[in-house]
Amino acid sequence: MSTRRQRGIALIAVLWVLLLLAFLAASFSSSTRTEANLARNLVENAKAEALADAGAYRAIAGLAIPIEEGGLRVDGTVYAWAFGDGEVRFAIHDEGGKIDLNGASVELLHGLFRFVGLDDQEAAALADAIVDFRDDDNDRRPHGAEDPDYEAAGLPNQAKDAPFELVEELLQVKGVTGELYLRLRPSLTVYTGEGIPDSSTAPPEVLAALSAILPEDLEQDTAQEEEEGVEQREGEQAAIPSTPFSTSLSILEEGGTDARSKLGIYTVHSEGRSAGGAVYGRDAVVRVDEGGSSPYQFLAWGQGRRELFPVVGPREE
Repeated sequence: MSTRRQRGIALIAVLWVLLLLAFLAASFSSSTRTEANLARNLVENAKAEALADAGAYRAIAGLAIPIEEGGLRVDGTVYAWAFGDGEVRFAIHDEGGKIDLNGASVELLHGLFRFVGLDDQEAAALADAIVDFRDDDNDRRPHGAEDPDYEAAGLPNQAKDAPFELVEELLQVKGVTGELYLRLRPSLTVYTGEGIPDSSTAPPEVLAALSAILPEDLEQDTAQEEEEGVEQREGEQAAIPSTPFSTSLSILEEGGTDARSKLGIYTVHSEGRSAGGAVYGRDAVVRVDEGGSSPYQFLAWGQGRRELFPVVGPREE
């Protein structure tokens, strides 16, 4: 073999080795960038979760202060709070103004379902199905559903025959779709055990349901609230004073009532957004007891859906 030919083969081998090394370097660089991005995302998500948790505790602290002294409202008012290098938004809802799935009567449930758009027959069937789902017998109500009805409908579950532990269990009731559940969810609770919600903190759909079974009492309560509101304005006490606690908060969306129910059970939805744009939602249900050994008690704690921070593109914000 000639020397020139040997040199040519050696040159080709060197080129292949260089090509292989370049490929390995590119792969390593891409892998390194991917791992760096993953690490950065994990850090941003952790920051967002910490911000959301801070917002939940900030909301709970505001519940310890009466509204007339500058405490936070529990009517869904959205508060914004700049904390660290991120932002927190949270809202508080009074569970006392919601309809309890375990305590509500068929008539009250029927009124709620009519208000959200079901016809009379559908509302009657769903109200009876809920009662059949929560009671401990196998006696089917006139329009309800027991185990054979679930089997005939091809559903994977049967009637629970026990109280609701989570509002999400409503999705297991025959006749409840995902879309209907989302419409009903803000009006329902499992934490009060009350047969009648507190009308002073009830959302509009609950008030509509109450008006169908307690029209006279509800009208009297509404008239009394309006009269108290007039007296408050005349006495120049309508504005809620600020406190050092609330001065750093801004209101993005205001609710409709300054009342709190006597039960002291609230849902807090908090969202934190880090400087890098990661958003984390936190849902907590808390019982506030000012006179108890512990000022508050968590009844539920979990991840929540993104609702308060809009999804925006990189050039829109």
